[in-house]
Amino acid sequence: MFNRATNNLMTVVFSLVCVLLILSGCVSRPKQQASPGELLVIGEEDLRAERFEAARLAFKRLLEEYPDSKHRRSALLRLGDSYYHAEEYIESKLQYAEYVRLYPVSAGTPKAYYFLAMSDYQRNLDIDQDASVARDALENFQTLVRRFPGSEYTTDAKQKTLELREHLARNALFIANFYFRTNLRVSAIPRYREIIRDFEDVSHVRAEAMYKLGESYRIEESFQKAGETYRSLLESYPDDQHASPAYNRLLALTSKK
Repeated sequence: MFNRATNNLMTVVFSLVCVLLILSGCVSRPKQQASPGELLVIGEEDLRAERFEAARLAFKRLLEEYPDSKHRRSALLRLGDSYYHAEEYIESKLQYAEYVRLYPVSAGTPKAYYFLAMSDYQRNLDIDQDASVARDALENFQTLVRRFPGSEYTTDAKQKTLELREHLARNALFIANFYFRTNLRVSAIPRYREIIRDFEDVSHVRAEAMYKLGESYRIEESFQKAGETYRSLLESYPDDQHASPAYNRLLALTSKK
């Protein structure tokens, strides 16, 4: 009796395991002669279920086998989605870039621009990373805002633009400060000047760049330029934390005359 109960239990367990394996491996496989519409539906089902590889197979088949299909645009956009949601951002960027190249004005173009930018945005949030990725994201967010101001993606694109502007300003300041600390003022000075010129909207970074530029000129004994820079800081940002030391420097320079 014990052996019979054990065998019955093993049979039940085996059956449950088989069911679980079938369910976990349940991937929509398009038939050999599937239509474009069928391929799109199957791909979207797999995408919703996060079966990204299976979704890509369906979308790629549609794109390759039916180049003139009305579903081609949707398939290309969803192909980008399949990479983006799998956090394969380099590949998703390629697909979204291809979409905006082929379809610069379509219902899906705002979304493609948004996720084209987001593919770079997700890759670049470290202060010491190559700034080119952030610049690419910024450019595509700005293009979205400019070309599609009424899009559902525009509000967030504007917010991301502000974040990236600050990120790029901080990145530029980080590099300029490195040269300043290592007494390479010949490299620091033009970088501070670029920050002051290019980032009027990032006031706290710009104020620090002004102060450090003034300090660079003072150390180089270019006292007139130093004084002009301190004065500009005081006029532009009187409440910034660098205003008080700039004022003291300016007083000291004035007393030397």
